[in-house]
Amino acid sequence: MTTEVQTSRQPASATVAIIGGGATGTMIAYHLLREHRDLGPGSVMIFEPRSKLGAGVAYGTKDPQHRINVPASRMSIDTNKPEDFADWLKWHSHKTCDPEAFLPSGEVYPTRSEFGRYLFERITPFLINKTLQHIQDTVVSVQRHGDQWRLQTAQGMIYVAAHVVIATSHPAPALPVPLKEIAHDPRVISDPWAKDAFKTLDPRARIAIIGTGLTMADVVATLAAQGHLGPITAVSRRGLRSRGHSHGVPSLFGDFSTTPEKTAPDLLKRIRKTLTSAPERPWQDTLDAVRRQGKTIWTALPVVEQRRLVRHLRPFWDVHRFRIAPQVEHTLNLRAETGLLTVLAARIESAEAHSDNLALHLQERGGRKRTVYADILINTTGPDHAGILTTPGFLSRLAEDGFVQKDPVGLGLWTDEDHSALVDGLPVSSLFVAGPLSRGTFGELMGLPEVTANAQSVAARLADNLQNSTYAEQVDS
Repeated sequence: MTTEVQTSRQPASATVAIIGGGATGTMIAYHLLREHRDLGPGSVMIFEPRSKLGAGVAYGTKDPQHRINVPASRMSIDTNKPEDFADWLKWHSHKTCDPEAFLPSGEVYPTRSEFGRYLFERITPFLINKTLQHIQDTVVSVQRHGDQWRLQTAQGMIYVAAHVVIATSHPAPALPVPLKEIAHDPRVISDPWAKDAFKTLDPRARIAIIGTGLTMADVVATLAAQGHLGPITAVSRRGLRSRGHSHGVPSLFGDFSTTPEKTAPDLLKRIRKTLTSAPERPWQDTLDAVRRQGKTIWTALPVVEQRRLVRHLRPFWDVHRFRIAPQVEHTLNLRAETGLLTVLAARIESAEAHSDNLALHLQERGGRKRTVYADILINTTGPDHAGILTTPGFLSRLAEDGFVQKDPVGLGLWTDEDHSALVDGLPVSSLFVAGPLSRGTFGELMGLPEVTANAQSVAARLADNLQNSTYAEQVDS
């Protein structure tokens, strides 16, 4: 459902404009409109160029190899109804359609597109009653206009809103600096999420993958499903692969929020001590406890220690925290056992493009030099957080105008605990930041349960603001 082309010079207006209609933006709209049922038609606009809300980068993939990374029973649009997605699946999905989603343990790992479809169905009633408008366009500029915000889209349309929520996805990945010399070579795939990125690959091609985390796992699973039989070499500085889930019933273990640690080394010692105190328990139980208590743990650390944690411990956290679905884990293990997947801990020193191959010159941990020759290079290094405010777009313009600022740790945009954008420590009125872009303030904001809780919190804050505005108008009148 999209907005019709404007036929007058008067810009369309809304009470709330949400930029980004992936999981975060869709959930904010869902909870706000449930909380504020008195909002009239068109009160909330959500800007998303995709045809359906709820998909985004994560859940918009059509690749059946891309599965949710936690069981369906732990994903929901509403933290008060943790089984909502699992219940939806029972009515909307059948084992005959995707038999690999159903494991002998009873856990279900459907495709990510199924979760996107679930989010779209949950938001559809608000599109039907027209309290929510889906603007199928990309926002290119956001400017202050009196006490409102003026938004311009790629199609040249103008909209105004009293409140703006930035709920965009992570910035696109950027090639590591040593690869810039070959960036424009057609054999270099800098964005693995680009449509049909691997469709024409030779099944015998030698492939080098930069990065060894979740996206690497997705790429290998996709290539394997396409029948690729060539050797794959994945490279990252520490050579760490994403881990899998425990086979037992999840059970949180460990207390890290009572008198939380004040330094990154002390936090690491506490986690290790907890792990060694119960060697019979899966390590996942302890890491899940750390994740659940993430906000308290993170906010107790001074900024200098937050930076220290991100600089030294983040890679280890990522591979334990962001686990892969059992089906994907099986694929990676099989490829590794047969010698078709090699994971290297190495630093890229330089790269060269030859007529018959790409040459990557590496320095392995320990100092050994190695050259890897590949027919195709795929970048899976993850979001370019360093370039979030320098890449051309509405965020860089907002930064130039003094309305957004990078957070002190460098993970995204600076916000306060009420989700307002911060500049020089002061909140920007009626401008909010939601989802993973605000994790510099909240810590753990990458998993769906945390994103859901964050979206509900943003919606509640917006509802309070709207209620206060209505009360002020009544007093003034």
